[in-house]
Amino acid sequence: MAILFWTSQARAGSSPAQANLLPVPSISYQSHNHIHGIGYDSQNQRLFVATHYGLFIWKDGKLFQLGETRDDFMGFSLHPSNPNVIYTSGHPRGGGNMGVMKSEDGGTSFKRIFQGLSGESVDFHSMTISPVDPRTLYGWFQGRLYRTKDSGKTWQSASRRGLPLEGFCFGAPCLTADSKSESILYAGTPNGLMVSRDFGESWSMLNAELGAIAGVGVQPNNTKRLFAFTERLRLASSQNGGKSWQANNNGIKLGNQEFIFAFAFDRKNPKHVFAATPEKIFRSADGGERWENIL
Repeated sequence: MAILFWTSQARAGSSPAQANLLPVPSISYQSHNHIHGIGYDSQNQRLFVATHYGLFIWKDGKLFQLGETRDDFMGFSLHPSNPNVIYTSGHPRGGGNMGVMKSEDGGTSFKRIFQGLSGESVDFHSMTISPVDPRTLYGWFQGRLYRTKDSGKTWQSASRRGLPLEGFCFGAPCLTADSKSESILYAGTPNGLMVSRDFGESWSMLNAELGAIAGVGVQPNNTKRLFAFTERLRLASSQNGGKSWQANNNGIKLGNQEFIFAFAFDRKNPKHVFAATPEKIFRSADGGERWENIL
């Protein structure tokens, strides 16, 4: 299998922290853009934003475009403890599907590590990495749940028994890995919040009372603390692993057709939470009680 590279013009010998960062007024500074994924780098206190036109970084109230790559990153997973490692999927700028790409220099350059299992070229619209074992990564493409347990060296197709084939992450179920058990995986679906306890092989309903579910988030230091964007409560949180929920919409202003599809957490500060719609990003500094629109 050929290895393809998408590389920005960083200076030779420069570190990821010195990579090309262009100050920009918005993610749509060149043309209308939208968000496909977020991830928080706790070490350097900055938010990665994956979009239709490449990667951006938000830090200290300022926005930067990272590198020269303008590919469409539909899927995005930031390594939970090593911000130099990033996994993406989607479409190269020139068209087609890119498979799964990996960066080991903080998003300056990427190489393809996976194309597909049987001749297909994957385009993950939903992706998640395990905070417990970052070698485990999941992705969804055309009704199929893909999984690797060795950082992308080998891949399998999980049975995904009971999981709906559609969802609100650009047509895919919104996947989120648990923060305590490497075998547990959550999915926001049109039927409700679902859970798998066997690496995605079989799924059961965790909560159907909230209606359809888009994004799901699990706090890193407390696996019982869940966030979800729900049909009935809009943005909601649970303190008991999904048994009961309360609305947390203070500061969240969305239209009827807008929804939150992704969450990101500061592993060093559990009160620091981010939530993304395809057009906006919100931040909470008090564990999700109050929110402000930052992007």
